[in-house]
Amino acid sequence: MVGKIIFKIAFLTSLILGNAWAQTAPVARVAVSVGEAKKLSPAGQAEQLLVGSALMAGDRIRTGADGVAILVFTDEGRISLRADSELLIRHYEIDPTGVKTRIELELVKGTVRQISGNGSRAQPERYRLNTPVAVIGVRGTDFLAKTAGDAVEAFVHEGKIVLTPAADRCAQNNCAPVAMASSDTNLKYVRLSTDGHVEQREFRQGELERIFGIDIARATTPANRSNALANAPARLIESTEAQLPEGTRLVTSTIFAAYTKAEAQLLAHNSKPEPSIPVTPVSPVAPVPPAEPIAPVNPVVPVAPIAPVNPVTPAPEPSIIVAELPKQLVWGRFSTASALPQQLLASYAEASQGRHVTVGEMFEYALWRANPSGTMSDTLKGQADFRLAGAEAVLVQTSGISTAKVTSATLGVDFDNALFKATVGVQHAAAGAAAINVSGKINNEGVFVGTNATDRVAGALSRDGTEAGYLFNKDVAAGTFRGITLWKR
Repeated sequence: MVGKIIFKIAFLTSLILGNAWAQTAPVARVAVSVGEAKKLSPAGQAEQLLVGSALMAGDRIRTGADGVAILVFTDEGRISLRADSELLIRHYEIDPTGVKTRIELELVKGTVRQISGNGSRAQPERYRLNTPVAVIGVRGTDFLAKTAGDAVEAFVHEGKIVLTPAADRCAQNNCAPVAMASSDTNLKYVRLSTDGHVEQREFRQGELERIFGIDIARATTPANRSNALANAPARLIESTEAQLPEGTRLVTSTIFAAYTKAEAQLLAHNSKPEPSIPVTPVSPVAPVPPAEPIAPVNPVVPVAPIAPVNPVTPAPEPSIIVAELPKQLVWGRFSTASALPQQLLASYAEASQGRHVTVGEMFEYALWRANPSGTMSDTLKGQADFRLAGAEAVLVQTSGISTAKVTSATLGVDFDNALFKATVGVQHAAAGAAAINVSGKINNEGVFVGTNATDRVAGALSRDGTEAGYLFNKDVAAGTFRGITLWKR
């Protein structure tokens, strides 16, 4: 009898300890944390979200206006939270047998990108993403989800999702799916509102970033490369190079810039139209008058033919590098970068040596500058037109990344009023011609940013004002133009 009692006590103790372990064992870790990002424990205790931090079931992740966080779960599932988002990890239990697997997340507000892990791929019926409007179920999926107000929106990059009404709208929590989206069809986008209205349609590439703040194509590697998109977050854990350097903030969902707290109004200034900076036009070249006809002369007696020489190679298309490149400013790639602009990009080690980051594209490349500390020289006065030293561009589409042509580019700076104006012309067979035209402020560190509805420019000047570089983005119907430039005064 005593033996049975002892056995029961031991058995119950093991269950209690087992349950306690299950509740306290980490279910995820933080791969990337940028800007304002916090973790709230079930008890309501808040702390800054740090790279490498462990997350438990019951933790709540919140991002601020400039926050981005990427979480990697124990089964290699991944979630990216964008700015102004909140995610609650209700349950994340993975059972290799599939009997007790239970994955339940809640998107309280904002936008996430979810890449399914081994658990939900093996037992998709045991996964659910709750939102205030609907519950999202998956079928081995990579998708975006956004909830705000009276609707939930989703875009499927790979696989399929199904939407059912939220639990409080279901009798006995048993509702049939009311909508779905699949990457196997043209209807990859779905929107479900609280009144039950379902919208499904084809989704143009340029709409992804506008609606979700995430552009899947920007992270997609070309078809001829082996490293798939799903591996990107895992690679981020192995290298801190792709994290935003200290002192930088996100300008858009992917572009970042370095600026001080005293200059936090930089982005606010750039949301308003700035006065145009006059750029001295190049005087047109006067046409050459036709030459007078030459009177015929006696024919020349032919001479012996000259031995042929090696043929002259015809001049190639205008080179990406059109002049000696700047020395104080260098574009460098992060180790996780995909095959975006190649020729102007140095390695991370080379670019960062003795330099500091000014602006860049998250996970891709950054503009590194010599002389890490100090402000712009106060001797810089008047207006200056810069001469293009190098430029290149690509067109990013869901199908891949291809080279685009930079047909023109300008950079004008008004040092007296701390203003800049930049224009770029780009062309691609699949997208036609497009133009970027942006003005904005320059801070006292020489960093400048300008954005409008479709165009984005971010760059920096050398501290002596003799060199410059900027990146640019342009959304078009066929995709997004992206590129980088370097300038000399």
